[in-house]
Amino acid sequence: MKRTFALLCVLVLASASAHAREGFGFKKKAVDIMKTIPPALNTGARRVKVDVSSQRGDDEDDARTLSRYVSDAILSGGGTLAESGKPEITLTVDVDRLDSHESWETKTEYEYRQTGTEQKWNESKKKYETKAVYGNVPVTKNIKVVEATLAGSYDIRAKGGEVDSGSVDQNFKQKYDDGTGAPAPSSVEDDLLKHAARAVAARIVPTQERVSVLIPRASFEPLIPYAESGDWKSYLAAVEAIPAMKSAKEEAYRQYALAVAKEALSYQIDDREQALEMLRAAVSHYKTAMSSNPGEELFTKGYSSLFSVNTIASPTVRANDSLARYTAWSGTGSVTRVASTTPVAAPPPSTAKTGMRNQTVIDLAKAGLSDDNIIMAIDAAERVDFDVSPNALIALSKEGVSKAVIARMQQRAKR
Repeated sequence: MKRTFALLCVLVLASASAHAREGFGFKKKAVDIMKTIPPALNTGARRVKVDVSSQRGDDEDDARTLSRYVSDAILSGGGTLAESGKPEITLTVDVDRLDSHESWETKTEYEYRQTGTEQKWNESKKKYETKAVYGNVPVTKNIKVVEATLAGSYDIRAKGGEVDSGSVDQNFKQKYDDGTGAPAPSSVEDDLLKHAARAVAARIVPTQERVSVLIPRASFEPLIPYAESGDWKSYLAAVEAIPAMKSAKEEAYRQYALAVAKEALSYQIDDREQALEMLRAAVSHYKTAMSSNPGEELFTKGYSSLFSVNTIASPTVRANDSLARYTAWSGTGSVTRVASTTPVAAPPPSTAKTGMRNQTVIDLAKAGLSDDNIIMAIDAAERVDFDVSPNALIALSKEGVSKAVIARMQQRAKR
């Protein structure tokens, strides 16, 4: 195995000396990584009691099904269920409504087709010929409409009281020409329950999402099989074996490859602190790639084409989102942000002992984080010590904190 890997490194090094121009190539190569999304709340998920009920007797089976789906999602996210004794977390879900139905509707479209024939004189042949006549013809089509609705709410409580609450509302409406490919209403209802279960469980346990990333070619072409198979350790080792390139613009692609490998590995690490350190290293490589080759838009922007199945999000946006979530999840309180136009901001003060304060929110806002990321950090903080007096709210607004973030601060302060 070592000889094989050493031989591959030799081949990579040899190709690096006589490579084509570094880059993503005309035909872009995308691979999938499993992105771990930390829970929205930092409450932990040990000994969780799941209680799903319905106000209507007809929905009791649906409540039992949803309870099973929520429990499965918690277990798959590394949480545990309270089989007996006192739970540490109680997750209550109330199902108010779950129904679906089918209906048909018609619509008229116009198709350009032959509507008849006519006789036309052909001067060269000195005779009449039959010619087809075309025009727009109205065509009535039958459309099947499948609709489903789930309505309800959830409440998460810890020993100290309510931690979080919200709705599990889900809606589905889709139209199918002639009913082709239309799912059964019962199948749609089941999908709504599964989606709601994952959304609720994601409040307290990590979830995973498959995302696509672009990887560089040229010198890194022999390494693509590692990335395709998800063997990011070998991919990273092989990239690190390639010496730094003399041209800053070409070295940027090696830095980018290091960033992708370390980001992918960070999602595979169970230890939060180690994962956060790996993610910070990935962010640093992304930043170096951008500064070394600012003309490469794919370092900062998303990518989509007629040949790609999915739109590939901006790597810097993805890194910003993950770093903010992991920082809140680990409770370190420090944020390093990748930005294409502004420098990395200094980390805000730690909130581990005193709780998140107004100044922490101001620091996050000045660092350039989005409202969603700041609200996520507020929700994930184990403690908050917000001053929401009128004068304090005015000060927050003057410091650039948005109305949405201030509203969430007021909500947390009331708890």
